Amino acid sequence: MIQLIIVVFLGLLLNIPSLTPVLFLKKTQKSVKVSMAVRLFLLNAFLVLSLVTVSQNITQKYGLFPIWLVCVAIALFMVTLVSTVKFVRKNLTVGKSRTIILSSFLIVYAVRFNGVFSDVNGSGYTINGYNTVWTLFFLFACLLAYIGCSGNSKNCGIYIPPATVQPNGHKAYAPQSEIDTDIAVKGSSVLFDPNLDIVEQQRYRDAIEKRNNDSW
Repeated sequence: MIQLIIVVFLGLLLNIPSLTPVLFLKKTQKSVKVSMAVRLFLLNAFLVLSLVTVSQNITQKYGLFPIWLVCVAIALFMVTLVSTVKFVRKNLTVGKSRTIILSSFLIVYAVRFNGVFSDVNGSGYTINGYNTVWTLFFLFACLLAYIGCSGNSKNCGIYIPPATVQPNGHKAYAPQSEIDTDIAVKGSSVLFDPNLDIVEQQRYRDAIEKRNNDSW
């Protein structure tokens, strides 16, 4: 039990270098940096836990870890990834968000490269089923982070009206071109809109009269 605790503790210490990208955020508030560092630390911890448990259970004839632990590790990683991405995107641009998270992931990979790829017999590096699966799932995690750091979906497709358009579609002070466009589309029936006030009706009426006079 004590040995397991020591292994877990040392594994968490290996994640500390992955927080280095946060130090390069010069114009970010200190409180935001601290919160971002904590989130990245937890994210990388759950990432490694997911990679180790999944890789071991896939490549071993008899699963080394119980299936519930594998599922819990993946679930914790996904929840932490979503939370971290939302927080980073709230405070940084898309490019910086991707740079921070992906560079943090790459540091985790680089720190553990020797342990993952070194031969058990100490004769150098080797490629086997374990480190292959480890790398593939790592790349998949990077892809999820990359996609998650894309543009804010809440703002996609939302129409931002021009500054000249008044709230609730009020056209009393709208440009004349908008009045002319409405008349070209709806014709004289635009005057029967029950939502028009006196000023709007007068503007539409004047524009219709002007159009009729010009046609003569």
